[in-house]
Amino acid sequence: PMRFAARSALALCLCAAAVVSCEGVNTLSSKDNTLAKHPDAQAASPEWTLDEEGLGTWETCDTCEQCILDPLPAGVKPPRPNGGGPGRDPGVVHCKKCLGCNVILTRMKESQPMKALGKDVKVFSGASGAAVMKGVTAERGNVFVKTWCGLKGNYRQTPRNHPLPTKCEHDGEDIPSSQRRPCQLKGGIFGWSECNFKFLNALDKLAEDANLTAATPRTWTEHVKSFIPWQEDDEAKGVKVDTRMQFYEVAEGASIEALYGGVLDARTMALTKKIPHEDVVRAAVFDLLFSEQDRHGQNVFVSETGRLHVIDNEGAFGPINSMLIPGGQKYEVYRIGYNAVCCGNLPGPEEKNCPGKISDASAPEVMIDYRCHAPGRFIGTALPPGLEPFLRRIEKMSAQAVFDHYEMSHLEHAKTLKVRVSEMLDGGFERAMIAQYARQPPGDGKQYGNDFFYGLQPACCGAKEGAHCKVRIAVHEEQSFNNLSEEDKLVWPGNEPGREANTLWPGPVEAPHLKRPMGIKLRRVRRFLLGID
Repeated sequence: PMRFAARSALALCLCAAAVVSCEGVNTLSSKDNTLAKHPDAQAASPEWTLDEEGLGTWETCDTCEQCILDPLPAGVKPPRPNGGGPGRDPGVVHCKKCLGCNVILTRMKESQPMKALGKDVKVFSGASGAAVMKGVTAERGNVFVKTWCGLKGNYRQTPRNHPLPTKCEHDGEDIPSSQRRPCQLKGGIFGWSECNFKFLNALDKLAEDANLTAATPRTWTEHVKSFIPWQEDDEAKGVKVDTRMQFYEVAEGASIEALYGGVLDARTMALTKKIPHEDVVRAAVFDLLFSEQDRHGQNVFVSETGRLHVIDNEGAFGPINSMLIPGGQKYEVYRIGYNAVCCGNLPGPEEKNCPGKISDASAPEVMIDYRCHAPGRFIGTALPPGLEPFLRRIEKMSAQAVFDHYEMSHLEHAKTLKVRVSEMLDGGFERAMIAQYARQPPGDGKQYGNDFFYGLQPACCGAKEGAHCKVRIAVHEEQSFNNLSEEDKLVWPGNEPGREANTLWPGPVEAPHLKRPMGIKLRRVRRFLLGID
């Protein structure tokens, strides 16, 4: 009906030479649009009429205040507002609304409500300086989008960040392949584009084949036709976006670091107990298999119902450093405090700061240790369903074949994956974990970094559990926690360490960052699992 009406109106205009404007066309509006849209997109798209002042299109506008996902109706001349305006360059065409965007972008908010906790929680936007925004598309609805370069207007993610490079000078899609720089080992590098896309898309394909997509949002690359969100105090407001960006499914909820806020209370304990144990185990397997080196509490998300996902997987294919897996720096910081683990990275002289004081209580994040969520606190060969066939396929492929098949950004990533696959098949999760830690230098309590090993301490799976385990409780909740039964203080009541767990981590171990040599017991366990006589 819309197209018929438009054609009829245009025909009348052609027949009536004296008519100056075509009323039937000019009164077309958002109500006449036939584009099928996701409900999220329907809610986000502003209404419009073709004759309203300030309406333009993505092609005809240089800056714009509101994006519209509806395309320009067929056969209609694109509206083009006049250039300039108060305080504007007369050569710049500024529009109030723009048809023809394929994504509506919005800036991240500083906080968001969390009904399960009865409060707003902080939203972390990342420290890398990459552009991260919420988006809405007609087909998929709500998404997140990210890029590390290619936005104009001196875009900054936060006032503290450097402006995003306007050109992707290392590996941009407009650079001939022969002139692009080789992809680096790490993913998500500021100022890079195509290498970051390849890195993330290869990881997404691997997760799909490994049946681990439930651990992390799906991700893909698309070309974006939009405008930077209109925000009065933003230098880049309304600037046209015409570049490739990385898209992500939405991870519901908020980061676990924001949820806890450094302390445990009754509501966060209740939410922690809602987390499905298989979610934590799956995420830990994801981090170990794909060698995640930067898994901290800001990129572990928990929803209102307790579902857990990991995001920002740009640290894959490196050493192991995940808060879900004991022994790395991220975990140890939550266990005994940053000062005790990285005193050399604190402001001021090292001789004044080191050795750092060990916290008298752990952060609540220690309860997301995979062992607290695995039966008997041990995974072994009980890997998530569908993973073993994937491991067998990768084992039979050469590193070059893996690199080619998954279109990876660096051959070393395929080699790293092959090693981890071999060790998982040889003896299961803990075998692969300990074998990798044997390659990482012991942490000394001073240096900050992703490749250190701090020993495997017993798990802390509740507000209080034995002499080794005490979680920091909010001051106003201390009395109520003291009144809880022992079971109510535990993540998984009755899930005691089994024989394997008691063998691997029977009690606190000594380690260099605790100012004592590493214990002989841990060394013997490691040598046994690695098959060293």
